[in-house]
Amino acid sequence: MNDDQVLVFERPPVSRIISCAASFGSAAIFFMYLADHPTDYRFLPMFGLVLLFLGTVAAAVLQYGDHIYFSNIGVKYENRLLKLFGKHGRWMRWEDIVEVREVKQKVLILLSRDGRRMLVDAILGYAIARAEILRRAPQAILSGTLAREDS
Repeated sequence: MNDDQVLVFERPPVSRIISCAASFGSAAIFFMYLADHPTDYRFLPMFGLVLLFLGTVAAAVLQYGDHIYFSNIGVKYENRLLKLFGKHGRWMRWEDIVEVREVKQKVLILLSRDGRRMLVDAILGYAIARAEILRRAPQAILSGTLAREDS
């Protein structure tokens, strides 16, 4: 990696498609309820179905904004949508990472010296991200499935 190069990791297209399908499915359930009860709408089911739809749409939109950045400085998680609302990501410096925990060879949890945690999961290029973290943070304690591989 060059000095000024930043690697960007995003969610895979399959999980994005599933999020969109969940939104469409919840909308379909809402409209099926409307079709089955043309004259006697009840408040609680309507409210619940609207909340279900809004929740799935919010989850899909948030998932489209997820990005994990790697640079010579460190690693950063940022969501573009949350950035619009003032929630900016912070860099976790490589030298501040004290533990790298892997869960089921699919999820990395980075723990920093100041108590922050960062989750690296469900991204395109997980193997590349994993190798880069292990290379850049050699001082970190390896735990979970990483510790079993090391021994």
